[in-house]
Parts: sequence; structure tokens; C-alpha cells
Amino acid sequence: MTLKSSNKRARLDTIAPRRLAGFALTLMCASVASAQDAATANAPPCYGPDNYATQAALTALVNSNNVADATDLYHDDTVPYGLSTTLLDAAPIGPMPGAGGEGVTVFRQVQKIQVATRDNTVFELLTISEVSSVECSLTAPTVVLMVPGYNVLSVGDSLFAPRKP
Repeated sequence: MTLKSSNKRARLDTIAPRRLAGFALTLMCASVASAQDAATANAPPCYGPDNYATQAALTALVNSNNVADATDLYHDDTVPYGLSTTLLDAAPIGPMPGAGGEGVTVFRQVQKIQVATRDNTVFELLTISEVSSVECSLTAPTVVLMVPGYNVLSVGDSLFAPRKP
């Protein structure tokens, strides 16, 4: 069976956009991955399971009554069920204010945290915190529950916010 030339063109017209969309998606995923790699390379080491923002997020999860008791998160005294963290972004936002902050850059870090409970309820949280290479707990982080439902668990503060007299 031979195809009419108009059918060949129609078929090629539908295949080319699909290939182009696939290429664009691949390129977009690669650029997101390289942005995450760049964020990790420049970021102070203030993210991960044992750091301040992660521990503040787990505390906020318990304090907001999303988890009945902190023991529901831990399969022993120190290790949470299925805890994983990913640094999504780390951007410099300015020099550390105040005396002694000369030459120290403050970064805003956005971290994704996934943790489960004993009964396998999975929670995904985001933390937004201000950190430096000198101090990981400069301010209280903002903690946002993303899964199983959206809720702001705690609102942090900023070193750069105007101070009340």
C-alpha cells in the first residue's frame, strides 16, 4: 500500500512536534538537574537529615498535630522512618548584617524533606531558611507541609527584616 504524499506530510507533521517536545523536555530536565548541582556546590553544608532546618521541620510536624507523637516518626531513638532530604535551591541574599558579619554571605536555602511514620503515612515538607558558612541556624525556618495536604506549619523570620524598636 502506498501513501499519498499529503498523508506522508501529515504524518511527518505530527511526528516532528512530538520529537521536538521530547527534546525540549529532556533539555529542561537537564537544566533543572544542573541548577540543583550548582545550588549544592555553592551552598553552605546546612541541609540534610541531621541539620537544623530538618529537625525544625520534624518538630513542627509533631507540634501541628499532624503526627500524634514524635515516637511515630522514629524506628529507634534517633533515626526517622524513610527520611530523605533534597536541596532544591541555595541563593546568596546578602552579607551578614551586624558586627562580626564582614565577609560572610547569607544564603536562602530551600530544602525538600520526605519522612514516613510507623504506619507508613508519608509526609513531604519544604523548609526555607537563612544560613551561612558560619552558622546553620541563623533564623527559624519556614516549614510548609506539601503532602498529604498543604499547610504552613511555621513561619520563620529573616535577618534582613526590619527590626522593631
